[in-house]
Amino acid sequence: MTFGPKRGHILFIFENFAKDFGLLIVALLVGIISGDMNVITENAVLMVLVFIGPVSKVLQYLFTIYAVDEEKLIIKSGFLTKKTLEVPLSTITTVDFSQNLLHQVFGAYRLNIDNASNVSEQKTKVRMTFSKKDAEAVRELLISGRGGLDGANLAAEGHEESGGEHAGRRYCVKIRDLLLLGAIKAKGTFFLEFIGAFSTLFALFNFSDAFLYSITADLVRQLGIGKLILALMVPFFVLAVLCGMAGTLIRYYGFQVWDNGEAVRIQYGLLTKKRYTIQKKKISGFAYQQSFLMKRLKTGTLQLFAVGYGQGGDEADREDPILFPLLGEDRLLQSLKEIAPQMDDLPAGSKAAKGSLPYFFLHFGFFFTFCLFAASLLAAEQKYCEQLWIPALLLVAFCAVSRLLYYRNTRVCGDERCISMAFGGFRKTTVFVKTDHVESISRSGSVQKLRKGIANVTIGYIAPRSSANQTVKNVPREVFSNLKGKLIY
Repeated sequence: MTFGPKRGHILFIFENFAKDFGLLIVALLVGIISGDMNVITENAVLMVLVFIGPVSKVLQYLFTIYAVDEEKLIIKSGFLTKKTLEVPLSTITTVDFSQNLLHQVFGAYRLNIDNASNVSEQKTKVRMTFSKKDAEAVRELLISGRGGLDGANLAAEGHEESGGEHAGRRYCVKIRDLLLLGAIKAKGTFFLEFIGAFSTLFALFNFSDAFLYSITADLVRQLGIGKLILALMVPFFVLAVLCGMAGTLIRYYGFQVWDNGEAVRIQYGLLTKKRYTIQKKKISGFAYQQSFLMKRLKTGTLQLFAVGYGQGGDEADREDPILFPLLGEDRLLQSLKEIAPQMDDLPAGSKAAKGSLPYFFLHFGFFFTFCLFAASLLAAEQKYCEQLWIPALLLVAFCAVSRLLYYRNTRVCGDERCISMAFGGFRKTTVFVKTDHVESISRSGSVQKLRKGIANVTIGYIAPRSSANQTVKNVPREVFSNLKGKLIY
């Protein structure tokens, strides 16, 4: 049985519409609003920039042909420069579907195909857009009748939902848990996005500099800079919580995990639906992440690392490694044991080395906030800046507490089956890695630190490039020797 040669779905041209057609839309809007399209049509350079995205997408669709036979996936592409990519079926690790809102409207699917070489690069990461019929046919060819996905297709389509004999364990995330996750997860990313959106909003309304200066000056006069900053933090935090709850619910709506014993299938999404099937033997380890509020509530988010299960370049392609959006600390070890039996009975870990606390404060962030505080004291003599030291002092205290928490959270342990590492300040991360998936281990530190028996230990393991190395800082030097003796070379 074979497929193709055949082009993908025509929706491929428009699925990243904002990215590929954005400049064209902006140019048209500018011409319409100004009432003069000659500004665009008479500028050759601008014309090239405006049409390079749409034209390249059309050419990519017209000159890309897909085919599948019993041994390999074949992709022929290129307009002036021809390229042929052949991927043996035995090396393909995952074949999964995703649908954004546009795909759902037109009944199309994007196939995300990962190859084992994607651990370090994205050269053989394949994304194809087909109609539902073609997508299911290609997926069936890629995962059936060979050893490349041992067990990954044991849970046949529809068996999981109907509770068939191959369904295995099934985990569903409740809506209230998703709302709680959105409320208590870290807000740093939202803060940066909010600043960008706020700046864009002001630019669109074209407020005059005099108007903005007048409002700012009145607020500073009434409250002072210090109180003004503190007053702005409360509504920002409330807004961050509400937006976090809404965004998390939309992103992870209907989150379900099936474990059939051989593979794990993850499915979620409201506007963009995603589904991944991952072989258990390809899973290298897990990361349990906790924000400050999550830590107080004794819960966290469990992610996984897997061969060929990497990060995409944009939201449509990104493979979110979340296994359980919200998992209590009391259920963590049991869940790890169910997915990976070698994670059972972890040995006691080594904490940060004795006398290493000062080294945790040798950090750029702490020195930077301290310098800001010193600058605020110098500026206190200036008008309206008398209270600037208040938020600056709070920032120093925040950073100092973060470094203390980093010291307390640091831990590392391991045996012949599993290595565990914990690190982080307000955001704590605990990594569990299969020992036989570890590729390297190294030790680093200044001469003075090493003489005191303190070292930084870095462990490299098979995982996507962004998370394939983790470092535990300022632990006893003998940790390196102990872990090195457990590795299987």
